[in-house]
Amino acid sequence: MNLRNSRRLTVAGVCLLFTTMGIPVAAADPREAPGVGHGFHTGAISLNTTYNGEMYELKDAARGGASGYRVRQAPVGGTAPVSVLYTDQDNDWGTGIASDRDTMAVDAQYAAAKAWDYFADVHGRRGIAGDGQGIGTYGMDPGVPDAATLPRYTLARPDLDRPDRIIYAASYSYIALDHHARQVDAATLDLVGAAFGMGVAHAEAGLPTTRWDSSLPTPPESHAIAWATAKIFGTMVEFYANNRIDKPDYLIGERLAAGFPEGTFAAPVSMANPSGGCWTTSTQSSENPGLHFFYLLAVGSNPAQGDVSPTCNNMPVAGIGNDKAAKIWHRALAEYFTDKTNYAAARVATLKAAADLFGAFSLEYNTVNAAWSAVSVGGGQPFPGDQTPYPVNPGDQETAVKTAVSLQLEATNPGGRALTYTAAGLPPGLTVNPQSGLISGTPTKAGDYRVTVGVTDTLQAQGSTWFMWYVL
Repeated sequence: MNLRNSRRLTVAGVCLLFTTMGIPVAAADPREAPGVGHGFHTGAISLNTTYNGEMYELKDAARGGASGYRVRQAPVGGTAPVSVLYTDQDNDWGTGIASDRDTMAVDAQYAAAKAWDYFADVHGRRGIAGDGQGIGTYGMDPGVPDAATLPRYTLARPDLDRPDRIIYAASYSYIALDHHARQVDAATLDLVGAAFGMGVAHAEAGLPTTRWDSSLPTPPESHAIAWATAKIFGTMVEFYANNRIDKPDYLIGERLAAGFPEGTFAAPVSMANPSGGCWTTSTQSSENPGLHFFYLLAVGSNPAQGDVSPTCNNMPVAGIGNDKAAKIWHRALAEYFTDKTNYAAARVATLKAAADLFGAFSLEYNTVNAAWSAVSVGGGQPFPGDQTPYPVNPGDQETAVKTAVSLQLEATNPGGRALTYTAAGLPPGLTVNPQSGLISGTPTKAGDYRVTVGVTDTLQAQGSTWFMWYVL
């Protein structure tokens, strides 16, 4: 007997469910038993399904009726593809093989369920629009035109008249790229979570979700904030699920190439050190400064575990953890983001959110400020009474090579807390005492050095300045 089909056997009206050891466990009614899914990205998982009297449907009543659909080519004489709800006779779904469409449907349904659970459990939000309505996931059969050309199925239109859908474009064995338009590359936790998060970004703040027309001028920063929001929440969904195959990390799309032809997909994006992770006029339309900010806020610049994340101002940042960071971002989205939010406005919004949750000038508030400064997004404080310490600029220095020096750094300290000093870019041979701020030593190499000095207090409030040190 095939083991896959022997997991469930009905005898005299009683459904016997078999454990991995082959021991049967009686269930009173087969319709009450959970389905078993075999995903490529997720492995063996439990699925909520619905029995319609004849067969099982990929429909999750516990999550607003979230359902999985297969999109077929238009019938003879028809003009539009047809979507059909996935069904199964024995409630045992997929084979675990990437080219199997039922397997991909399992991955999609599982990831969508984890996205639902994450927002419900962590942020008290049930569904993309917060209305308790489950989403539909649509996988394209081979030969179906690209989803972007199908208004009936795609969410690429700005009005998002159907915020309850996520589209998997192209075929089941090669799923095409366009998750910025709420379509996704593949049914992985982070990308499905990102599609879900993109919907939340639009429903909550009206942030745009369409892919920007490349023939138009540079897109507004609100597009970057929307995409950053999507990928931040996609990453948080991956951590929430903690799946043994699609393991949690701070890479976006790291499983895209798995099971697909080499070179099909681009390399994953690292939140710790994304390309263009410092805000400039040339990166302002990219989500990467926002992703870099979130990593620094959650993990820090030099964590005990995790990737080192270089800061744009050479100042260290100590992370406050995923949970606090995500709650700050979600509150900012829900209370302060608008359809025109740019990076400067996002900085103020997250500071206000941190103050709402933890208090103005708290450790969390100051870390938000430090993380934004670390990706070159600066500005004033939204509350009076700034307690940020600032180093006093000592002015440019000139020293002969191999001559001992001693330079005492000073700092303003309105909060009155203990300070830690840093100095990046010092001439070789010089070091700074982190407690006293004394720079000393003997420079060993002539050159022009840009030195960035910073001070950080015990609540992560920090300030910096820079000067030139000429070694002759």
